[in-house]
Amino acid sequence: MGRPGKVKGFIDSVIGKAIVVGIEVFARKSNVSLEDSLAELKELSHAAGIETVYTISQRKNRIEAGTYLGSGKIEEIKALAARYGADILLVDDELSGIQIRNLESILDMEIIDRTSLILDIFANRAKSKEGKLQVELARLRYEKPRIVGGSTQLSKQAGGIGSRGLGEKKLELDRRTIDKRIRDVERSIEALKKQREVQKSKRKKSHLQTVALIGYTNAGKSTLMNTFLRVNNPLKSKHESPVADMLFATLDPFHRKVKLKDNLEFILTDTVGFVNKLPHTLVDAFMSTLEEVKDADLLLYVVDVSNEEYEHQLKVTKNVVKELGAQEIPYIIVQNKKDRLNSKELLEITDPLEMTVPISALTGDGLDHLISEIEGKIMKDYKVVDLIIPFESGSMANYILENTKVVEHKYLDDGLHVRAYLNGHDINRYNLFLV
Repeated sequence: MGRPGKVKGFIDSVIGKAIVVGIEVFARKSNVSLEDSLAELKELSHAAGIETVYTISQRKNRIEAGTYLGSGKIEEIKALAARYGADILLVDDELSGIQIRNLESILDMEIIDRTSLILDIFANRAKSKEGKLQVELARLRYEKPRIVGGSTQLSKQAGGIGSRGLGEKKLELDRRTIDKRIRDVERSIEALKKQREVQKSKRKKSHLQTVALIGYTNAGKSTLMNTFLRVNNPLKSKHESPVADMLFATLDPFHRKVKLKDNLEFILTDTVGFVNKLPHTLVDAFMSTLEEVKDADLLLYVVDVSNEEYEHQLKVTKNVVKELGAQEIPYIIVQNKKDRLNSKELLEITDPLEMTVPISALTGDGLDHLISEIEGKIMKDYKVVDLIIPFESGSMANYILENTKVVEHKYLDDGLHVRAYLNGHDINRYNLFLV
């Protein structure tokens, strides 16, 4: 049994019961607690259609090279699997090919590490051709080092490259086959990137400013996007599919035009959410989906203010923006899920030197304040101008009334007298009518 739309041959079974296990190594520093990491892994498993029935956490000096877990913990998992009917072991780390093979042999369970789980979710959620290729590239890079003496995560997958019980010559052939496919995929991605640049240029020609949502995958970005569309585009949003409210609902950048009550328009972009312990093989794919951020006029750092890792997640968000070379773009910190904190708790974690707006994307509380701040940031490139548009230029007068922020207007004998906020493009377009 598999999920609708599942990529054939990636993870053998997606629907099943899983035991979740994670190890905290004393000498290994991490900004994320083991408990939070395991909680996120369970959310990921839910997104993949896997039911988690039991969670095991362990703190120890080192990870076992051959089996990841010690013999005692393995025996415990055997007993738990029998008790709960679990057929999957979800591991909160990236495993080697040998570790996967040994655990499968001992436990007679499917072993899915954090990386392969995320790759599977990415594979099922990617919609664009480039997104699918980026995931395939990440998968190939993940699988290549896991071709191990006759048995490999890759070789046991229907539709995958290779098969069980092959000799070294065949394994080397598998590696060369993967290398060739990697090169082919990389070339295809480069070609699609050029097409994406053309699409960006077309959006820029609309002369609308772009506001991009950025942050962790469970911070509420997609909920905020849907709330914006519902509140500001009520009629249009009825005919548009909402952004799904789930982990990695957005892999490919998602664009929608938002029109505020005073006719101010901008393009709102939702981007892929961050995740803790992002697999190394997915970094390139992840960053490529965030390229749109560099072209935004305003960034909204959406952070779950109720999360204990709030400060860490905000720091990571800023670091990613810096890695993208977008740190000079104006931003607003959107403290989402304010309804889960009282005013004192909110005040304690708010930096008075930062532009922060507490909201609840779910209820819409604080949205008016956020819209006001967005307006203020966007309007800095607009100027108040006075125009007299003659009656024979009725279509141009209608454009001003319907698509710009109008301060006042009146009809006199010589045409429409209007005072409005215009951007540089519209000022040039209406140059003949300037007073």
